[in-house]
Amino acid sequence: MENKKPKKNYYDVQRSRRFRIYFNFSMIALAFVLVFTLFNACQRMKTGTLDPDNVDLIQYQVPKDDAPVVVFETSEGNFTAVLYPDQAPKFVEYFEDLVKDGYYDGTYVFAVQKDVYFMGGSKASDGTETDDTDKTQIDPEINKDLWPFKGSLISYGDKGGSIFNKKIMSGSRILFVDTVEFTDEFKEELDSAGGNTELVETFKSKGGIPNFSQQYTIFGQVYDGFDAYDAICRAEVMKDDDDLRPKKDIIINKAYLSTYGEHRNDSFFSLAQDKNTTDSE
Repeated sequence: MENKKPKKNYYDVQRSRRFRIYFNFSMIALAFVLVFTLFNACQRMKTGTLDPDNVDLIQYQVPKDDAPVVVFETSEGNFTAVLYPDQAPKFVEYFEDLVKDGYYDGTYVFAVQKDVYFMGGSKASDGTETDDTDKTQIDPEINKDLWPFKGSLISYGDKGGSIFNKKIMSGSRILFVDTVEFTDEFKEELDSAGGNTELVETFKSKGGIPNFSQQYTIFGQVYDGFDAYDAICRAEVMKDDDDLRPKKDIIINKAYLSTYGEHRNDSFFSLAQDKNTTDSE
């Protein structure tokens, strides 16, 4: 009788991968410097046209009424995100098809890393792939106008590319970005990093994870329902930094598409607004 190896779950795999991340402020600031340096250099080499100061922070511009949004109805409450089909066309089309097919209905939030992210969209509570898991992998669509601010939606897939050009593919799982604590010391480090001043100031006022910058497909931005969003970010997990499953099941009961005109919250999009006051009144 053939002995089959047990299938590893999400946590067994991630312990040996770079996604098990331990943060401290100095390393984030260093990564932020490297991101600007490498991204700027690589883009100049590829196109020769990128102006590092030519960043349009569209995540804090009021969307048009017909802009597509996705509403997540979860066991912790509802939150809504605007989508960016112009900046990530292939993935947004794929994601919208999944939503229309009800793919995310009844899926789980399967990992919560305090002050960093939570991950959702798995058919299994531990993130293990099942027969029903959509395993499509799409080349990353990295855009200079989309950044990992708090509430941004990132598509997370497997590693791809060649040995000399590694990249994180886009897949059906979603990484929902939280925020590190922006202490005075950390803010000073970011200021000294240089780069785009408006971008740095936006991270400082809105929060996020700077060292995720320009690495993943960012395809949406949560702008309403932060009471529910923050409740998930603060969820207790099985075992800190080891088993990141929530102690209590957190379920995406339903996800559906709509338009910004049907779910307005213009107050979110002020750059002067503090990251801790993002809910509509």
